[in-house]
Amino acid sequence: MGSAERPPVLHGDASRPSRQRIVAVAILFVLLILSVIPWRSDTIYQGGVDSVVVAKAIIAVFTLAFAMVLYARTRVKIPVGLGPAVVLGIVLLLSLLGSLVSGYSASTSVIVVRIGIAMTTVLLVLSSVRWQYALGGLMAAMALWAVIAAATGIGTLFSEGRLGGRVPEIHPNEVAGLAGAPLVAMVVWMLRTRVRPWRVLVALLLLAIVLASGSRTALLGVFIAIGIAFLTNGMPSRGIVYLLLVTLPVAYAVVVFTGIVEALLTRAGSTDATSALDARFEAWRVVLSWDWQSWQKWVGMGLSVKKVAVNLQYRQDQVLDSSWASLLAQTGVLGTVLVAGLVAWCLVGALVSSSRRGALLPLLVLLVLRSLTESGLVDSAIPFILFLVIATLLTHRSRHPQGSPPLSAIGAGDERVFAGRA
Repeated sequence: MGSAERPPVLHGDASRPSRQRIVAVAILFVLLILSVIPWRSDTIYQGGVDSVVVAKAIIAVFTLAFAMVLYARTRVKIPVGLGPAVVLGIVLLLSLLGSLVSGYSASTSVIVVRIGIAMTTVLLVLSSVRWQYALGGLMAAMALWAVIAAATGIGTLFSEGRLGGRVPEIHPNEVAGLAGAPLVAMVVWMLRTRVRPWRVLVALLLLAIVLASGSRTALLGVFIAIGIAFLTNGMPSRGIVYLLLVTLPVAYAVVVFTGIVEALLTRAGSTDATSALDARFEAWRVVLSWDWQSWQKWVGMGLSVKKVAVNLQYRQDQVLDSSWASLLAQTGVLGTVLVAGLVAWCLVGALVSSSRRGALLPLLVLLVLRSLTESGLVDSAIPFILFLVIATLLTHRSRHPQGSPPLSAIGAGDERVFAGRA
């Protein structure tokens, strides 16, 4: 459908959003990320109220109110499935139950409220705009914060050897997480539409941020996700072939004739890798060794539990660096099984969805891979936002809305749409 044949944009129609509505969605995700992203590096919330907690709460409530206004002004809404939100809600209730017994109820309640606000905001946004624009808005917001964090934290690359953020103050792994998903999404966009110079430049910038962060898991996950993107989308345009012919020799030269791979593997000669890995495995062993007769084995100790006591010579406790170790400690076996089932359902749903497989499966694989070594899959954090968006978009109600207009009536071929296809 050519631009002259596109139907006129209707005010309040989520299936044919105006430019203002698309911008509003992107702004909403920018604010939502700001409300969940860490503002203080290496600081774990243990309860209480301070200026940062109050500021993030104000931003979260304002973002929710903004989303409610957008939803109220949406005359024709997009149906979304609530199944994933219900499952995650049950997991939150399990964590609350565990926190009541463990004594972490106050801090866990705050985190649960934060997550509830974020969940409601996401569901309102997904009902107010087509899924391609919603996913594109989230990716754009993540890329924006990745660039801001990298630009303000460039000094950490020279002082610490890894690129971290200063505004916001975030760990290098979180910088890589912010840049990795938009990088994969940009590759998907080019595969499903066409290669443009500015898209290539954005992808290269995001790749540079991931490399500079020194996050090996994120880099491996990005490469695997991009490989899946090629498998699921193919190479329909000659531009992709030309781009590969240019980039593959350059990538080969960089790998062979520079020390970037060795620097990533050893993190510039750091000797902390072995001790950190030992501590991570020790935390896993502690959580897995809990007695099956104990309450924390089944319902956990609450979402505010971010570290466990370990029996190591050089440290007394260890932060739970894996989402799955965190889930076992915070929500117990019951919560972990529910989340694992939801992840498995998402993977199956992404595989069988012919219209959304190419866009969502690479992002989902990246998310799952990073969850093995990084926490945040069920928390007031960016991985949770991405997880909820993907899971909701894969529900049957979201993929097959009753009474929705045909694709030809909403301009499915419009290149402005993130995924390029409905």
